[in-house]
Amino acid sequence: MGVEGKRKTRRGKRGGESKRQKDDEASIDNSVLGDNGAVDQGDGEGYEAPPMDARDSVFYTDTAADGDSMDVDQAEKISPASYGLVNPDLQSYLKSCEVMLDDSKFESAEDRVIFVNNVYAEMKNFELQLTTDHEGSRILEKLFRVSSEYQIRRFFALTREDTIRLVIHRFSSHTIQTLLLLSAIALERGEVSDLAAGAEIEDSEGPEAVRTEVPTFEKLILELVDTLTPHWSFLMANEYASHILRVLLLVLSGKPIEDQANPKNAIKSKRSAKYVEDRNGEPINHPSLATRRTPPDSFAAALEQLLKTASDAMNDLVARSFTNSPVGSPVLQLMLSLQSEKGKLERAGSLLDKCLMELITDNSDNPRRDGAIKMMLEDVVGSHFMQRVIELSSAKLLRTLYERYFSSNLKTL
Repeated sequence: MGVEGKRKTRRGKRGGESKRQKDDEASIDNSVLGDNGAVDQGDGEGYEAPPMDARDSVFYTDTAADGDSMDVDQAEKISPASYGLVNPDLQSYLKSCEVMLDDSKFESAEDRVIFVNNVYAEMKNFELQLTTDHEGSRILEKLFRVSSEYQIRRFFALTREDTIRLVIHRFSSHTIQTLLLLSAIALERGEVSDLAAGAEIEDSEGPEAVRTEVPTFEKLILELVDTLTPHWSFLMANEYASHILRVLLLVLSGKPIEDQANPKNAIKSKRSAKYVEDRNGEPINHPSLATRRTPPDSFAAALEQLLKTASDAMNDLVARSFTNSPVGSPVLQLMLSLQSEKGKLERAGSLLDKCLMELITDNSDNPRRDGAIKMMLEDVVGSHFMQRVIELSSAKLLRTLYERYFSSNLKTL
């Protein structure tokens, strides 16, 4: 029904340790096998990610793309991205590089460029694998901050191979969000052509090495919109993907992403901020993220189409489920805010009309609807949703809400 269905395998402490030990042993054995289906991780050549063990997988059921009435057993089951264990030698190398990334004490700009180029060269063909690794993804986010626009675009382009599975992964989702934020900064500053982007050269083997052509930031974001839109409801209900949807909407609209002066407007939750702190990272505090930006003209049409497609794909039950969802409600509220700016908030059959059980279309007595809205007002998350609705409502809708749900219940509320 557009919301996720999860199946997690839980074990006791001893059982979990035993299982992890067996998995580790299996992974070690796989890493030293030969060409007959095995992996030689010594030099990284010919590496193939081992298959996921279905017993340990977390599956998210996406029914949004094929209709809300689909039976769960027939729906597509999407698992977070998994590319196997990172080569220990590569992991050790990146840890040593992290010290340099933290200090950022390079003798010259040229030394920094050479260092960054060497890091990218060492992890070539293992980029996606690193995004799903706890330590690897942390180091990648630090590396992006000192990378050229070309290197960021190239890495962003690589994620197109497995976008949906990456955005629902607990580590790679933060990597995608960082790429989005840096893309917004680059777009506001104005993209630099590949030839003028700096000294680094990709595929630099031989004297006649050439730079690999990659899409622009504008094209990368538009392609991301096209990929995520068919799965929008499913991603809204995912605790890792939902914050990417919020950033994407803000990038498309040009609205401030991180308002440091007003914590209520910050894109990161307290949990996300703690996650960054625990990973020894720092938030991206760029002035352009805290102010209104001027996005490319193509973003306006893309945003309008995204909002229309995502709203039309939700039925009343799915839309209403997000009003009380701590994961989906922030995305829902942002969608309503953007629709309000375009004057499309209170149309019959609109997203808000679905959330309020057609109160806009028909405000006659409806006990079932009255009960649902009263539950929203009394819910911890739903009350914040209703607060946002009141802030966006026209005088007519505000009067209807007050007379039906507030005037006689002020003491109770």
